[in-house]
Amino acid sequence: MKFLAEPSVTASCCLGKIQDGSFPELLPPGVSAHPSSPPPTQTGFRIRNSGGHSAFVGSLFYVSPPPPSPVLSNPPGFWAAHFDVIGPQKPILAMVGEDVELPCHLSPNVSAEHMELRWFRQKVSPAVLVYLEGQEQEVEQMAEYHGRASLVDRDIHTGRVAVRIHGVKASDNGEYRCFFRENQSYEEAALHLKVAALGSEPHVHMEVHKSGEIQLKCTSVGWYPEPQVQWRTSKGDRFPSMSEARTPDKEGLFSVAASVIIRDASLGNVSCCIQNLLLGQEKEMEISIPAPFLPRLTPWMVAVIVLMMALGLFTIGSTFFTLRLYRERSRLRKEEFSSRDWKKATLHAVDVTLDADTAHPHLFLYEDSKSVRLEDSRQKLIEKPERFDSWPCVLGREAFTSGRHYWEVEVGDRTDWAIGVCRENVMKKGFDPLTPENGFWAVELYGNGYWALTPRRTPLPLARPPRRVGIFLDYESGDISFYNMMDGSLIYTFPNVSFSGALRPFFCLWSCGKKPLTICPISEGPEGVTVIADAKDLSKDIPLSPMAGDSTAGDTDTLHSKLIPPKPSQGAP
Repeated sequence: MKFLAEPSVTASCCLGKIQDGSFPELLPPGVSAHPSSPPPTQTGFRIRNSGGHSAFVGSLFYVSPPPPSPVLSNPPGFWAAHFDVIGPQKPILAMVGEDVELPCHLSPNVSAEHMELRWFRQKVSPAVLVYLEGQEQEVEQMAEYHGRASLVDRDIHTGRVAVRIHGVKASDNGEYRCFFRENQSYEEAALHLKVAALGSEPHVHMEVHKSGEIQLKCTSVGWYPEPQVQWRTSKGDRFPSMSEARTPDKEGLFSVAASVIIRDASLGNVSCCIQNLLLGQEKEMEISIPAPFLPRLTPWMVAVIVLMMALGLFTIGSTFFTLRLYRERSRLRKEEFSSRDWKKATLHAVDVTLDADTAHPHLFLYEDSKSVRLEDSRQKLIEKPERFDSWPCVLGREAFTSGRHYWEVEVGDRTDWAIGVCRENVMKKGFDPLTPENGFWAVELYGNGYWALTPRRTPLPLARPPRRVGIFLDYESGDISFYNMMDGSLIYTFPNVSFSGALRPFFCLWSCGKKPLTICPISEGPEGVTVIADAKDLSKDIPLSPMAGDSTAGDTDTLHSKLIPPKPSQGAP
């Protein structure tokens, strides 16, 4: 329902019983008629039931003084349309060159003789057709519909009208809107026209090459929308074109040219089939391939083919072996460089502690602020702006705005975690993805898989699962790297990073369990570690990650009902 502004009129929609020809005394809540206001004006229609009772459905309008006026459900001075405009529920199909009608009607079936009627496309004006003051108005008509669009008004007294488009063109395809207006009330409806054209019979041209191959080229014109091309054998087998081209002409109709190379003598007859999927119709042309055109293999040709195949297999094997050797050497070189990088990183070790003010209510921090675990019970904590309320995360107290920094986190044999760095001012309320675009640079273990939390989650194929992870941050160089401290190998480095503002260590747990994440003292080198096992014994290990659809995760019984609002949340990082 649409409304048009009329600054000096206040509208009151009502439904009341009419007795003795009088109008019901109804006003919107909080509105009273002004003492100097003239009698109300009615608009609407009467309904009568089987018992003889009648009711008036419509609007009472009171001409009132200028504001102030009370706030209504519809703003003061707006008139509500007392009719609906209804168009076809399904698209209308029309063939190019034919005439088509685009109908709309009013509900209830009131006369549209004195209304403004308008059929338009993207813009209200110029329009396909405009009917005003009892006649068609050519001034506002689109140039391409001059002489092609006319009003079908034989049932206009019952509110049923249509626009007839003569000689449908491809450009007529698309959405239309019919618009009805009476005084300040109007309504509109959308309808869709689908234009189709069945092109000419396909023509297949045959060309024999010196090699004995046969090229078939199939052409046809006058299709809409774009057709599909298929090649078929006499047995019904289908095969694709080697090349296809579809080009529209000045009328928007498509010409098709498709070609194929024939090398198999057993094909016999070949058909070119062009299909209009909108109409569900096709046109087909069959051509016979004479057997003499197809070359016969001589013994020396067979020998050459066998030799070429042997050479090809040898080349493939040599290439595979060389590539495998290259990858192995690259891996060893990368491990050597990673070990050097790790040794440099440990020179910048810092002492990191956990910030309780940022911890999610389901996270339990140890007294030394070095370890954290996830519990299934929610703690009663003071609500703070810096506290995470959705993702089960906590930040480190230390903030870095320059320099190089290194710390290690003991992850042990936990089945899921996420660690890294983030901007100090990241969004802590809600489920923003934990990606670099939102200020997070982290890696995670989830569902027996290791991932870098990039926008599309980069898988990390690790030769050895880490029990302790080293994190190195070089603020000025934009370097954030993660190391497996079981062997000193590089896990992942985020590329092309430019930092701004303060950065803080970041920790996240996806499931409950006995085993916490622990910030470790700096070790002397890669080595095995012993996991802390003095955490509170819980009866279940409950996954929290929104990626719980991964059946490989070892934890059960989701905590989403406690941590995630009951509405669709953003996808997992």
